[in-house]
Order: sequence, then C-alpha cells, then structure tokens
Amino acid sequence: MKKVFSAMLSGLRTGSLTYLLVLLLDIQQSPVSKSNIISILVMSAAIGLVSLIFDSERFSFLLLLAVHCLATLALVAAMMVYNGWQEVLLLPRFWIEYFLIYVIIWCMVRLDIYLKTQKINQALSKRHQSKNQEQ
Repeated sequence: MKKVFSAMLSGLRTGSLTYLLVLLLDIQQSPVSKSNIISILVMSAAIGLVSLIFDSERFSFLLLLAVHCLATLALVAAMMVYNGWQEVLLLPRFWIEYFLIYVIIWCMVRLDIYLKTQKINQALSKRHQSKNQEQ
C-alpha cells in the first residue's frame, strides 16, 4: 500500500510541475478551471500508478518503457477529451510536444534516481569506512 501511495505522490509531483510549465509556456490556450486542475491531478496520480510497471523484471525495460509511454498517452488523451480539448489531439504540434515533454520528464526522473543512488552509496561508503576504523 505504501508503494502505491508513494507512486501516486510521485505522479502528482511530476504532473503538477509539468502542468505549471505548460501554463508558463502558454501551451494551454484555454483559461484554467477547477475541472482542468482536478483532471490533471487525477491523471498525474494514475500515471504514477502506471509507473509501477517498472518494478516488473518479467519484461525488458524497453518494452516496459513503450507500454508506459502509451499508457501515459492514453491517460493524457482521456484528460484532454474530458476537458474538451480533443481537437488538439489531431495536431502534429501535440504529438511533438507530448513526446518532447515525455523525454524531458523521463530524463529528470532518471537524474533524480541517479542522484538518490549516489547519496545512498556515499552514506554506505561512510558507514563502511567508520566500521573499518572501529576495528
């Protein structure tokens, strides 16, 4: 349960930041509404849940990435239809922006994982060194 909640929070964090950047860059042409915000939050939490597929060791990482990308696209498309933005799905600009944003977010997630791993490794190294000095 903790893993599910953590995945949802991670999705909310990423989705909220992304939506703020979308607003900052004037990608969303319509005025912001409570309905938009709620749908973004629900979609983001759902994308966080979909990200749990990466815990699977049964399939290749590339396959999991493709499934995640497509599932994320389906959630984005559903959110856009809900908000009345379905006509945007037909524009080449949407597809370029979607894949560009997906790649940027993926790079940021990988960087975050890398930095956390480095921090854990440093802590383990310090612990190992202090144990060696005690002996």
